[in-house]
Amino acid sequence: MPTAHEEPVLSDDTRAPIPLRERQRNALRAEIQQAALRLFAAQGFDNVTTEAIAEEVGISPSTFFRHVPSKEHLLLGATQRGRAQIVANFQARPTDEDVAASLSAAILARTAQFLDDDETVELWRRAMGSAPAELRRASLLSREDCDELIGAVAQRLDGTVAADLRAGVLVRAAVAAVEYAYEWWLTHDRAEPLHTLTERALLMVTEGLGSATTPARRTRKGGRS
Repeated sequence: MPTAHEEPVLSDDTRAPIPLRERQRNALRAEIQQAALRLFAAQGFDNVTTEAIAEEVGISPSTFFRHVPSKEHLLLGATQRGRAQIVANFQARPTDEDVAASLSAAILARTAQFLDDDETVELWRRAMGSAPAELRRASLLSREDCDELIGAVAQRLDGTVAADLRAGVLVRAAVAAVEYAYEWWLTHDRAEPLHTLTERALLMVTEGLGSATTPARRTRKGGRS
């Protein structure tokens, strides 16, 4: 997912202020990103050249490529950075929390970041909707990130071989459900935010398909519903 905001002004390791030149580079990358999204959304991804993006920002093509490797990166770069964030989110969850709840929270913490930026998210949705199929199918997690997340989930369970299978099924099911919610959001009118659709999809995995549509029926004494 995209973001219209600059990188934090404090570094994570020393908490020292980021140098002015780096802040300027971050600001220019954000400007390039936003201009590209506007053009992609208005004209279609294939119809927009890197030269057109550079002209929109008021920079030369050579300056464009010093900051951005390709126009594809302007759609996928933020998505790829978000993959590592999901793994880190899970690892930061309380160790005594239900594993499925931790996994859902790790993914939803990522999608929640875009709830207050409707304009940029809508631009990105329209831009991605116009992109070739191979770009639209960008995975929620890379194979490496998915394996890392499965390992973290298995460790939380009990670290055995049997736990690896349970962890793999849980993670792969959650990822598949969230990716389908994402595809649905891309191809339909955005009646619901991506975050809400993601939450519903995860509920179907963790609590059963009926949980997303109807409340659970109470069980009467004696075992009958």
